Amino acid sequence: MPLDPYVSCPCGSGKKFKWCCAPFYPQVEKAFGQERLNQHEAALQTIRELTQSHADQPAVWGYFAQFLYNAAATIQQSDEERVKMAEQAEEALSQALKLNPNFGMAHFLRGMFRLNEGEMLGALILFRKAAEAYDPEALDQLAHVHELIFRNELMLNRPVAARAALERTIHFLPGEAEVREQFEALFGEESRLPACARKAYSFRPTAKPVSADAATGKLSDARKAFETLAQLTPDDPAAWFNLGVVLAWLGEQPKAVEALLKSVELETDDHRAEEAAALAEVLRCGQGMENDADYLEHGFVFPIRDPGPIMQWLQGMAEARRLLGIQQDREAGAMSAMIVEELPTLLAVGGTTMAKVVAKVSIAQGVVRFWHPDRDTVAAVADEFRTRVNLAVEQPQELTTPVNFGDVALEAIAYPTQSASLEQAEEKLRDRARNFFEEIWAHRARKSLAGNSPIDAVGSTLMRKRAFGAVKFMEDCFVGLVPHKKIGEAVVPMAVYDFANLRHKVGLEYVSAPPPNVKVPAEPSEVVRSRGGEATTSPPRHPTTSIAAMNAGELAGLDVAALSVDDLEKAMRAALKLDARELAVAFAQAGVLKPFDSAKPDRYPLYATAITGAASEGDLAKAIQIATQGEQYDAEHNGGGRAVEFGLKKAQLFVRKKDIEGAVSAFDGLIAKHPEEGKFYTTAAEEMLRLKNGKQALYFAEKGLSKARETGNRDLEGHCLELQDAARRSG
Repeated sequence: MPLDPYVSCPCGSGKKFKWCCAPFYPQVEKAFGQERLNQHEAALQTIRELTQSHADQPAVWGYFAQFLYNAAATIQQSDEERVKMAEQAEEALSQALKLNPNFGMAHFLRGMFRLNEGEMLGALILFRKAAEAYDPEALDQLAHVHELIFRNELMLNRPVAARAALERTIHFLPGEAEVREQFEALFGEESRLPACARKAYSFRPTAKPVSADAATGKLSDARKAFETLAQLTPDDPAAWFNLGVVLAWLGEQPKAVEALLKSVELETDDHRAEEAAALAEVLRCGQGMENDADYLEHGFVFPIRDPGPIMQWLQGMAEARRLLGIQQDREAGAMSAMIVEELPTLLAVGGTTMAKVVAKVSIAQGVVRFWHPDRDTVAAVADEFRTRVNLAVEQPQELTTPVNFGDVALEAIAYPTQSASLEQAEEKLRDRARNFFEEIWAHRARKSLAGNSPIDAVGSTLMRKRAFGAVKFMEDCFVGLVPHKKIGEAVVPMAVYDFANLRHKVGLEYVSAPPPNVKVPAEPSEVVRSRGGEATTSPPRHPTTSIAAMNAGELAGLDVAALSVDDLEKAMRAALKLDARELAVAFAQAGVLKPFDSAKPDRYPLYATAITGAASEGDLAKAIQIATQGEQYDAEHNGGGRAVEFGLKKAQLFVRKKDIEGAVSAFDGLIAKHPEEGKFYTTAAEEMLRLKNGKQALYFAEKGLSKARETGNRDLEGHCLELQDAARRSG
């Protein structure tokens, strides 16, 4: 059917067809029609004649390139001939670009060639060139190229760039309901993407006005405008943030992260710094940023030789309650599931048992694939699988890829394999999340924090601002992962963890009011009403029951004299978890000096920390003195319940001091009180060997040997014989 003369020309010039390609387009259609009828030579002749009669038209060379590339992919010919035709197609596009270096159709076709060859990154560069080159009136072509950019950016795990491209597609096709539905599913409120990855980022007001070029509608113009502005006002965080956002929309991840971190460095507002740093975290998860990413997907792919043993393995895993969330596509012959491992529980049979995800698995297209953010975890599962199915699979291929945003917080989640009640399962899930975020994640070194952990980063002005972004990114990822429950007719996410607790724990307290366009996470503070009726915010109260949740600054502010022995031990443990060792030792030293408290007779943890503190300062004499005092206190007030621990501490301290006489006396005392405990003989002999005192090592080895033969303890006898031989050889 002939084209409407008043539609936009298919070459993308933006002109009406009648005043663009209409004079020669019938010959283009004729050539493509002949090719569809397998009249290849005739079709080639027709299109070649067109390149001769209209050699000055870039569009003609574009149609010729398209014809050659399509023919190379469809007609029966040798590989050499196919390669030759593909090369001729490239030459035709080069000719088109000689005539018009800004010819959008040529960039688009070259991008399609690269995409078909698997060069996704190269294709994206060319698609963006085409998007810039197409006339603003070439709506169909612009919509098509932006949709291709969207799809490929999404495959590269770059949701910010993907969203920007899909927004442009909607702009050029405002009446396409299907495209809007797709946008809403991916970037709307019900999206599974974390909020910081799907949100609509907007420009911030800058210190100086930006050039009018930023508003032309072309991202390349906006980029140039903000690059210029950032150079003119290098101390303006908004200029760098806006540049970072534009670069993120363009899919230029490394440069975008660099600009955003510059913005964070200059920013004085915690909330704005948090937004920029969280966006940088999102960009680090894209393809090409693996060396800078804190979160990666580690996988093992096994080609299948024999599906029988694999099906048996799946059945066994299901029966053992180690598979959750099984999804099957029988038509495609594919399945996926989560592999779980039950967490230890002290509850009796019939209680709630939770399991952590140790790997995800999929079986499709002749391969079994396992993946998880923790390499060690998934490697163990892959090894177990290989052992079970043996020769049913080939050697695996190990892959490291950008992380799925839904897997970033996977370690914090647990799922019930049996449940006595929903409430019990929720409570266990909350405990799991709290322990992971506050005791594990907070102490992990992060590349985004220059190798610091979040809890250490707060000591640096710059790293503290980046830490806000690291926590915000994790929070957004976790929110999209938590299980849902039904309340009435509504299905809502469970209230599993409040990240205000994590911020508070690591010492990330906001010191600025939020800007109007920045949503603020809840803070652990109370809003009270003043007498005048205005809302004011009071600092959080911390009763003794909340000592474990305090950060280092709050612990340091506690009134030690007013705290009980139990509170001092809680404060000491909290400080140790925060790596605030000097603070922990101070609490321990205060605790051991408190008068006897019948509610807390056992003070060994406090004495142990005080001993360690003195020893770490090199004052071994003081450490031994504290251990002796602790031993006496324990005998008087705790029935000697910790006598063994104190005895070992003293013996080891004498060894560190290289006091042979003191060490021998301490070990002899332990052995006299606990002659049946074999480890005291062997430990004493080993410590004497370390001190190069063969005589005393032989003394303890022979003492242990005698006791082993007396009691018939073969393991102890063998160990003591080895130590006896070593002692004699050492002289």
